[in-house]
Amino acid sequence: MSTLDLKHGFSPGEDTPDDVVQAFFRAFLPDFYFVNAPISRMRRHLQLVRRLPATPLILDFHRSAGAQFTELTLCAHDDAEPGLLAKVAGTLAHLKINVHTAWIHTLRDPHAVESGRRIVLDTLILSESRFGRSRPLSSKTQSRIADTMTPILSAQSSIATLLFKTLKRCTPLEIEDLSALPSSDGLCLITLRAGDDLAVLYRVTRALAALEIDIAHAQINTHEKTIDDVFFVCRAGGVPLENTEIPSLLFALRETLQNDNFEAQSL
Repeated sequence: MSTLDLKHGFSPGEDTPDDVVQAFFRAFLPDFYFVNAPISRMRRHLQLVRRLPATPLILDFHRSAGAQFTELTLCAHDDAEPGLLAKVAGTLAHLKINVHTAWIHTLRDPHAVESGRRIVLDTLILSESRFGRSRPLSSKTQSRIADTMTPILSAQSSIATLLFKTLKRCTPLEIEDLSALPSSDGLCLITLRAGDDLAVLYRVTRALAALEIDIAHAQINTHEKTIDDVFFVCRAGGVPLENTEIPSLLFALRETLQNDNFEAQSL
């Protein structure tokens, strides 16, 4: 099987064999990435990662033939502090974009494996509503997302300011289940089931960021007015959570989500 030189960089072309593409991502990502990513998506992701040194923030929109949704992939250098995913989710909430499913990943920078730098590779399945019906994102909507999200992710504007009026209409989340247990690689697995609500993904990810929790990997699901989310998390900077810290983290997270003092928090 062909291999990629991860230590000294990589430049796989369009004709890179499937096994090489898969081997590349297996060096950086957990097993559940491969459960949810067909080889066609992996190839698109690989092309985005290749562009990253020259283009530090990439927003890529893709719609497969006949699909009733649009796939948005974010590939960028990770923020030094927790909260990047909250900025993404907040922008989409502000623009009234539906998030059906999302797969969130943070990984070592393949262009500088030993540097300690990390990148994000987030894939979100999106739609917009028109006349009460869900449809893929129009070209105009894609441009609005890019034009709004880019300055927020580049720290040129604040998502809290953008969402101020929206958040004032929110009510505390109705949590059906919130639990956590230790996972592999020093991560803690948090599962959340709650009623779907206004800006819910932003509110959950912002709450984690406010508690200085980094999201290493996540899967987001929204169906029948319910969210079913799983988050693999650690302390900011990649510090593992001790087992003894988990109960207090869950208590603080529940309190934040059910009290939701929006004016006191910002990102």
